[in-house]
Formats: sequence, structure tokens, C-alpha cells
Amino acid sequence: MLSGRPTPAYVVGMARKLRLEYPGAIYHVWFRGHNRRRLFADDEDRKRLLRSVGERVEEYEVRLYCYQLMSNHVHLVFETPRANLSVFMHALLTSYSIYYNHRHRETGHLIDGRFGDKLVEGDEYLGKLCRYVHLNPLETRKARALELPERRKLLRNYPWSSYRAYIGQVKKPEWLDADPLWKMLARSRKTQKAEYRRYVELGLAQ
Repeated sequence: MLSGRPTPAYVVGMARKLRLEYPGAIYHVWFRGHNRRRLFADDEDRKRLLRSVGERVEEYEVRLYCYQLMSNHVHLVFETPRANLSVFMHALLTSYSIYYNHRHRETGHLIDGRFGDKLVEGDEYLGKLCRYVHLNPLETRKARALELPERRKLLRNYPWSSYRAYIGQVKKPEWLDADPLWKMLARSRKTQKAEYRRYVELGLAQ
């Protein structure tokens, strides 16, 4: 028999989705600025976040496959051999939020709620996902209006992405693990970077 008492809202409508964590899980993770605000005031902020990513990757033994920094959101793709997705992301977002608020003399939330995550299953899906992440700078209205050569130039010159390291335009950070995707596309080390560039840039015309 029903008691007649109302069911608490947090039980039926506000319960947080549990994150699935296990050793070797691969995730696509994204986070946004609170109320779509910008996450970075300048390039120093972007550099600081990337330093924090590198430090946390080493500290928590995460395998980072690719990243993309946009103005108000960030994409990361990584594997967690120690099944520590939540701990890793909490440390990363907390450290950057504290830095940002201290540097810019602000208070309150920088990041919009919880970070989003999706499990990645299969090598083919991992390849398509990293291509999607690397093509993200071309998803703006301004970039879509460009002709193909200009879109290609924008992609190759965008500085806040792991793409340039993948295609050999800049030195790859030690904390970025590009080998799985390189080896997926070509066995020869001499052609891996060119093959990855070809694979990603085929998506420009699609």
C-alpha cells in the first residue's frame, strides 16, 4: 500500500548516472565552460591546461591518445589502465579551475557541471573518434564557409590540438601516445604520419 508521501526528486529525476570504470577502458571525455563561457582568457591559460594534462597523465598513468582545446570546451581521448577516470578528471579540472580563478581574480564555477564521457569500443571506432576530435576546429560557422584549401590550412595550423604532433609538424609531447593510431594505419614508421594526415583530411570533403 502506498504511504502517500511524495517520492524525493533526487531518487527519480536527479540521481547521477554512474560512470563505468574498469582497467583498460578507453573514453571520449569532454567538458565545457559554465553557461558556455570561455575556458581560456589567453594562450597562457591554454598552455597551463596542457601542462596540467601532461602532469596528471603521468601521475595517474593514463594513456592519452588525442586532445582538442576549443574556446569554450575541451575534448580528450584516453585509456585508464588503473580504472581511475573520475579521480584523474577531478584532479585535472580542480587544478585548472583553481589556477584560472586565482590568476584572473574570479570566483565561482568555471566548468559546467560534470564532465561528459563515452566508452570507446574497437580500433575502428577509436580511429574515427580521434579524426572527429581533430576536425573539431572546422565545425564553427566561419570555418564551414571556407574553401577546402583554406579549411586544410586551418586544420594544420591550429595550435591547440594534438593533430600537428600526429602529422609531424611539431614535436610530440612525451605524455601523448600516438603509436596505437599510427600503427593502425601503417606498419612503416616512415609513412605513419603521412597516412594519418591522409586519413583525417579525407574527412574534410565529407
